[in-house]
Amino acid sequence: MTDRDLVQALRARDPGALAALYDAHAEGVYRFCWFMLGPEGAQVALRDTMIAAEAHVDALRDPDRLYVWLLALARAECRRRWQAGSPAEPEEAPDAAAWHAVHGLPPDDREILELSLRHGLAAADLGTVLGLSARHAEALRESASLRLQDAITAEVLARRDPGDCPARSVLVADAEGGDPDERRARVVNHIFSCETCRPHRARQVSAGKVFALLPLPVMPDTVRVRVMSCFIDPELLAYRRYVARRAGPLDPDGFPGTRVRRGRHLAVGALAAVAAAAVVVVLVMQVTGEPMENRAGVAAPTARLYTPAATVSDYPPKVPPKVPPPVRTLDPVEESPESATARPRPTVLGVRYPRPARAVVPRPRPTRTAQGEPPHTRPPGPRPSPTPVATVTPAPEPVDLELASTTQTDDSDHEHEHVKDERHGRRRLCRS
Repeated sequence: MTDRDLVQALRARDPGALAALYDAHAEGVYRFCWFMLGPEGAQVALRDTMIAAEAHVDALRDPDRLYVWLLALARAECRRRWQAGSPAEPEEAPDAAAWHAVHGLPPDDREILELSLRHGLAAADLGTVLGLSARHAEALRESASLRLQDAITAEVLARRDPGDCPARSVLVADAEGGDPDERRARVVNHIFSCETCRPHRARQVSAGKVFALLPLPVMPDTVRVRVMSCFIDPELLAYRRYVARRAGPLDPDGFPGTRVRRGRHLAVGALAAVAAAAVVVVLVMQVTGEPMENRAGVAAPTARLYTPAATVSDYPPKVPPKVPPPVRTLDPVEESPESATARPRPTVLGVRYPRPARAVVPRPRPTRTAQGEPPHTRPPGPRPSPTPVATVTPAPEPVDLELASTTQTDDSDHEHEHVKDERHGRRRLCRS
């Protein structure tokens, strides 16, 4: 039965579909889980992988990638049970150096090499399981292979008689009984710097040969009963539903992994960009006192985020060189009526304080009145000056006192001379 036939049987809820799926792929999935978790954790991870596959088989887009899909589900289950360290060394290991070299690598390197070397995943399938692109997955596989080659070289040289290199002999003796990973790292660094040990890197063993020296785990017969009984036990119905919910969400191809998490990071980045744009708008409004969309020639930052084709001349506004942009002052400045119609000059807040304009008070002119009416003036209206201006009442026209006294003196002299003339005339009449 092919993988496509298995998928169709599982979707049709064929009674023998789960048993056929177990017989076809359970051993390979168990080996991967055993390599990552050890024998006890491998049984539980295999059982939950089968539960998740039975629940989400309808989400698998390409039935021919059934085994790759099962490995992706198993990887997610192993990641949930991930613990520091590595599986215990088997009692009869074919090659202890190969075992320590492989399990001395970082967990991600071990996982990539296990999937590519012992499960035969190509770069595209490896990237699908890891949630990466094929090129990125291939680059990680190559770097992991190089680190494994250096690690196996260090293990071999640490176990060999270091008579050809006294420095390596001292290094191995100092690290005896300590952490094997630290000893391996010191030997690797020594190989790169030592002229005697450097040629050993040219005769390194390939990563594939190193993995071929590792033991293959054998799946116990009791695992089948433990896994298959989970699907027929009614008391485990709630647990099966829990495992099925825990396996999601899946990507459009039906695979779990880091693709969903990267989408979340993109959403968080978009929200951060919007928040940053909002902060810019608030700062501009606090400085200028007006929204950005009301400023001539300036577009809102939110529009700039989603319109990359906008011209450069739209933002920022054209400002003469070395001249700060206009900023609205906090307190209004009183102006004279002559300059009320003129546009107020902007000042830069924090650079130079604006000087209030001088209030010009015009001189009051007396109003012309008709004859017989007392002269009066119209009280001046309110002025824009911040200080009150007193009402000015025009004084009456001044009288020239000297002119008045001269006029009165001339009149009295004229009357006196007239009296003299009359007296003088009477005297002439009497004499004649």
